[in-house]
Amino acid sequence: MTDTARADATNPTAAHTTDLDPFNPPAQDVRYELMAEMRETCPVASFSEGRWYAATHEGVLTGLKNVDKFVGSFIDTSKLPEDEVPISAIPEPQHGKIRRVINGVLAPHRTMHADSFIYELAHSLLDEAFGSEAVAGGTESAANETEAVAVRFDLVKEYVDPIPSTVIAHVLGVPTEDFNRFRRWSDELLENMNTQLAGEPLTLSQTHPEFAAYIQHHIDIRRAAPEPPDDLIGRFIAADIDGEPLSDAMIRTQAINLIIAGNETTRNWLGNFFATLAQSPDLYGEVRAHPEIRETFMEESLRRDCPVQIVARAAMEDTVIENRHIPVGDQVVFGIASANRDEKVFQNPAEFDFARPDLKKHLAFGAGPHICPGATLARLEARIALEVFCEKIASFEVAPNYEFQYNPVFWALGLRSLPVNCVKAIYPE
Repeated sequence: MTDTARADATNPTAAHTTDLDPFNPPAQDVRYELMAEMRETCPVASFSEGRWYAATHEGVLTGLKNVDKFVGSFIDTSKLPEDEVPISAIPEPQHGKIRRVINGVLAPHRTMHADSFIYELAHSLLDEAFGSEAVAGGTESAANETEAVAVRFDLVKEYVDPIPSTVIAHVLGVPTEDFNRFRRWSDELLENMNTQLAGEPLTLSQTHPEFAAYIQHHIDIRRAAPEPPDDLIGRFIAADIDGEPLSDAMIRTQAINLIIAGNETTRNWLGNFFATLAQSPDLYGEVRAHPEIRETFMEESLRRDCPVQIVARAAMEDTVIENRHIPVGDQVVFGIASANRDEKVFQNPAEFDFARPDLKKHLAFGAGPHICPGATLARLEARIALEVFCEKIASFEVAPNYEFQYNPVFWALGLRSLPVNCVKAIYPE
């Protein structure tokens, strides 16, 4: 924070600036220090021409709820064809009409039916991982377990990553064995986003023709079917907006966007909380022994190690956030990770606290009318992934000398790998 910004912190007309560039964030410890400085001295600051960063819980919550004043995107989507704008950047009332189709597929009463699929998937992934070569480490005993064998595998690549990719394929209605394609395509699309921030925006289909062709193939199959299946693509085909059916370009764009969102956010979350447990054997022992605290643990992980660090919104009219005037057309980056560590809302925010009141005040899934439609599905995946892991793994730790490899996507916090030594729980028959 500049000296001028500190001196003028109480002046709502001062041109506050911040040293935190959310599009090129520093290491986590530095990032969180800069966020804390902003929350204290300058809740909304400029980080480049026409771009602002909102750091407090109040400011972020205000922006997320005001869907009539802000429309979301990191890039300038005004230059894209109308049918190829991702849903986050479509203003109301059109946004709500498309969202109702998505909500119909991702509603809790539908996604909860995926629990048996996710259980089977989690069990099979860990069983496959334990086909890995055993490593030195001996055995461990527990009250109701016999001797257990230690193995080493990459927890992120072999367990965390496949879960959301496979589940979103299941919900979408495409072959679940294609999950590796989804994972690879999502990575390629998101890493390409870094290069588009300052350049000409491209549609998702232009950015990744292979991904678009795959989705188009499944659209064609459903259009040719006498009775399309009741999956996401099928519902898009059957839907209409003000009496007009959705174009193939619109369906492709929203399907790709949902795959990316459903894949990236959830796998970052899972990787973050497993990394926390791998570094704290006592905490894992507590979580494993007491199923009733697992939900609290997962929500604390969402809050403290937020998988989506920021979202961007463009102001559709002059507005005010935390006494700061935001001109129409300016972009506001809402610091979700900063809001989730706001001392005014969360005491000792850097710590895990199982007794934290009002834990779900965190904004990891957004807030207001545009809250993440996949939040229920993500929580279901996380709950089952942790439950199955606790059932099968007696103890685990990060492999020696491993240096954490983080997601290169600027708006995300997550791991690209996590090699661990695991002791498998073997129960008496």
